[in-house]
Amino acid sequence: MEKLGIMTKILSIATIIFILSITACTEDKTSTPVVEEGVNPALSELEIDPNGPETDEPANRVVPVVLAPEDQAKASKAPPGMVFIKGNCFEMGNNFAQEDERPQHEVCVDDFFIDKYEVTQARWTKVMGGNPSKFIGDDLPVEQVNFNDVMRFVKKSNGVCRLPTEAEWEYAASGGAKTRYYWGNMMDEEYAWFNDNSEAKTHPVGQKTPNQFGLHDMLGNVWEWTSNWWEAPYSLDADKNNPKGPDTGEYKTIRGGAFDSYAGALRITNRTWLHPKNRVFPKVTLYGQTVNEIFNYIGFRCAKSAT
Repeated sequence: MEKLGIMTKILSIATIIFILSITACTEDKTSTPVVEEGVNPALSELEIDPNGPETDEPANRVVPVVLAPEDQAKASKAPPGMVFIKGNCFEMGNNFAQEDERPQHEVCVDDFFIDKYEVTQARWTKVMGGNPSKFIGDDLPVEQVNFNDVMRFVKKSNGVCRLPTEAEWEYAASGGAKTRYYWGNMMDEEYAWFNDNSEAKTHPVGQKTPNQFGLHDMLGNVWEWTSNWWEAPYSLDADKNNPKGPDTGEYKTIRGGAFDSYAGALRITNRTWLHPKNRVFPKVTLYGQTVNEIFNYIGFRCAKSAT
């Protein structure tokens, strides 16, 4: 009888456990969801590529600029190979980066046209009759051109080419974005040729995804000359509207980074300089003496006023 009583108790306990398990399985499924460890709930509605890198940032998106009807009429008059850029005011520079990018300040640019692509070697050779580039190819950007070379090209172009001002260049490169790059704050190889993906050479223009204005290779591939004399920091005494920089100087400003640059050099607001006669960068040691020289890999694109 004692054994029978023990067996009865065991069966009773088993029955209770079974009933509790059934109850748990049939509870309301609308209760608070379980979030996997390491997953940010705020990203639950984002379109995340399962094969892409894990990141807490939204997927990169570049939304093309849509022009008003009156501006579409202006855009239709763009010279061959150029894109219409609707002028506006914007914050130029960066207070949270290098000293020469400061101070961040508002400038305004008028409407202008700018080349969709960097000037190619085929275009350069047609105008100038020779090719100074290290990497040879008709569709590759011309490089190893100094500022004075470019001025000779501009003169022979009979008014259809000038260099963009530094303000025009930065405005066009940003596409209206307020991030490090026109696609976001993290480097993305879909948009630019740089140290990590270029295989140490230039690439045909237009292979990477364009920015909001439809411009290719504004960042990476080759540096680009601007018309400005170098100044650092920016002068706040300069005209806010269509600033052209100092009237004189020793160096000219270049922008955009190149195929051999690290990602940080491709930031929209990054800037540096080179003497207008130089076709090479001086490579300087920690103590200041020049030890050797490296190819400048600087090209350019043309601009033209829209007025």
